[in-house]
Amino acid sequence: MRDPDTFFAEKNPVGILQDLICFDTTNPPGNEGPCIEYIRRLLENAGIPTQIIAKNENRPNLIARIAGDNTAPPLLLYGHVDVVTANSQTWQYPPFEGRMVNGYVWGRGALDMKGGLAMMVSAMLRLAREERSPAGDIVFAAVSDEESGGIHGARFLVENYPELFAGIRYAIGEFGGASMDFGG
Repeated sequence: MRDPDTFFAEKNPVGILQDLICFDTTNPPGNEGPCIEYIRRLLENAGIPTQIIAKNENRPNLIARIAGDNTAPPLLLYGHVDVVTANSQTWQYPPFEGRMVNGYVWGRGALDMKGGLAMMVSAMLRLAREERSPAGDIVFAAVSDEESGGIHGARFLVENYPELFAGIRYAIGEFGGASMDFGG
């Protein structure tokens, strides 16, 4: 896994996906903290302010916002970093390695939902790099605990921090279960 502090020139969905897969965020127990910290460092290094909010310090959530020019409502990009277990399953490649084979990234969470998160993080990084304001704020949420009901993740955020989502009318989120080609 690459160090996010030296990863600026290589930030792309494929590399980020490979890195995200290397974090074993199997839920239970979750232990999403290191993965969330990796995302936080990528965004912060690009100048995007982030906020970590946690009900349990081992199960944090990340919120980032790129300010728009207020001519449109905010857009929410959201996804979860936890994955279901890979135990008792036969894998052709190690599930937490993020190996690229024949143009495909293999690993637990590649489709649900670390692939989606990699694209969202890449979009945030590109927007920051281009230094232009979107029509409305872009709110990014990387949450813990989706696979077990969200009591530490989305549910916790919505119930305790509704102001983070004020004015949002549109959201792009979970889309697991279908094949996706990255870099192939």
